[in-house]
Amino acid sequence: MELCDKYLYELIEINPTINDFFILKEFIHKRHIQPNVYSERYYEKLYQLDKKYLRLLNQKKEKTFYDEILLRDIKNNIHMEMEYEIYMYVPVNLNDNLLIDYVTECNGNGMYQFIKRKDYTIFLQRLKVLSQITNEIILKMKNGIKNKVCLPKRTVDKMIENIQDILKYKLYQHRFKKGFKPSHWDETVEKYLVKNLQKFLSFLINDYYTHTIEGIGLSSYKGGKDAYRKMIQYETFDTITPQEVHNLGWRELKRLQKEKKRLQKKLGLKNIDETVKQYNYTTKEGILNDLHKIRDKLQNKIYPKYFHGKINKKDLYQIKEIRSEDKHYFAYYIPPNLNNTTKGKFYINTLKPESINRHELYVLSLHEGIPGHHYEITYHHNNNIPNYLKLGNTAYSEGWGLYSENLGDYKDNYEYYFKIQYEIHRSLRLVIDTGIHFFGWSYEKCFKLMKKHLTNHSEKQIENEIVRYMNHPGQAVTYKLGEKAFLYVRDRLFKKGYSIKDIHQKMLEIGPCPIEFLVNSIG
Repeated sequence: MELCDKYLYELIEINPTINDFFILKEFIHKRHIQPNVYSERYYEKLYQLDKKYLRLLNQKKEKTFYDEILLRDIKNNIHMEMEYEIYMYVPVNLNDNLLIDYVTECNGNGMYQFIKRKDYTIFLQRLKVLSQITNEIILKMKNGIKNKVCLPKRTVDKMIENIQDILKYKLYQHRFKKGFKPSHWDETVEKYLVKNLQKFLSFLINDYYTHTIEGIGLSSYKGGKDAYRKMIQYETFDTITPQEVHNLGWRELKRLQKEKKRLQKKLGLKNIDETVKQYNYTTKEGILNDLHKIRDKLQNKIYPKYFHGKINKKDLYQIKEIRSEDKHYFAYYIPPNLNNTTKGKFYINTLKPESINRHELYVLSLHEGIPGHHYEITYHHNNNIPNYLKLGNTAYSEGWGLYSENLGDYKDNYEYYFKIQYEIHRSLRLVIDTGIHFFGWSYEKCFKLMKKHLTNHSEKQIENEIVRYMNHPGQAVTYKLGEKAFLYVRDRLFKKGYSIKDIHQKMLEIGPCPIEFLVNSIG
């Protein structure tokens, strides 16, 4: 067994909920345990685990490829624990909050599996820890008030709105199989989930809100710019700088704007951005039906052209409407668990069909489905690599998703228009993310730039995007930088005489790994 898997198994001992994804039999008996992941005791356990494996890795004279990945991760973990203090005062945000995660788990759309009746009673045992967790979150945020490190006002506005909607529409409610509902389900959910959501909401409104900051990024905090620099280096390349990322974004924008003008001229249009809007949807049924047709097209025409093997119907992903508690997202993919008792799911926000264009679903499906996230992740799930790697790598996965958008058959000019628009969006992320977290840009400056270039986005969609970047520093830059890594590897392998199918096979066999490892593995 690779050392990284030994590390993973000790990590699951500390937090058995991780096993909801792996479904390893040796940890099933701990399924009822939800640790207080915001407590100092929990952080100390993780820190001691990291120190133990850092020592073991340093003692090894010959490190495997997987050892090097684990070593990189552990060094970052220790840095985050010892040097990055900001998260100690802002342990949650709009996109990362265990209380909200439990809304999704409770309604049955999370990673936890409700198969047998006893699964429900086991789940209720987990809920009982939410009172400790809520108190810990509030305590840390109160310490943040004392130390003048608080969340941005715009983030808290969204958090308040989200929790109010959850409570108003009871988004935690579960559809039970006949005879499966425990007699004390409603009472336990009310006591440990609903009451704690209410308590946290009250804290945000009555105690926290007046202390929120007008700034929107890490650059607003002491040491934040240095923290951001290290974040993007860990996420992408060890020596890259925020300025280099920022400059790349501007260069890509210039290139793509030129390509869009060329397409507009080819079609003889005065304003392609306005013309394409006539093709927006009017019903959610139209969106879902077209996504199913595109899925079949990608399976039968695109996949065989670029990849070895065959994809059967049983290997396809499900297409779902986004859950209401996640309405601030436009689209995303949730992978199956490792024993394949759940299916991969492509979620899309159909709450406002008129905001979605029928020509953008093709490039979106390439990214989220086949050959994008669904194919890449299920390939690695079924491949003989350490389980630790199956946790994934953001830049590898998002880079592959964006790279996959290049594999489309863009005979439809408007589908090609959206291919350009989506790439403009990812290039903007390089500029905006660094602008927010390193250069101290205001919300208004970010909004103005995005509105200029994302002409197919509503103001609400742009707002949701900016808030997302605020809450996930560095994540938004992984798409374009990851794609650049895959394009570099593709071109190098072409020069060595590989076919495109063999190139993709090799790319997938190397990963999922940090993109710096991907590039270095080619030489």
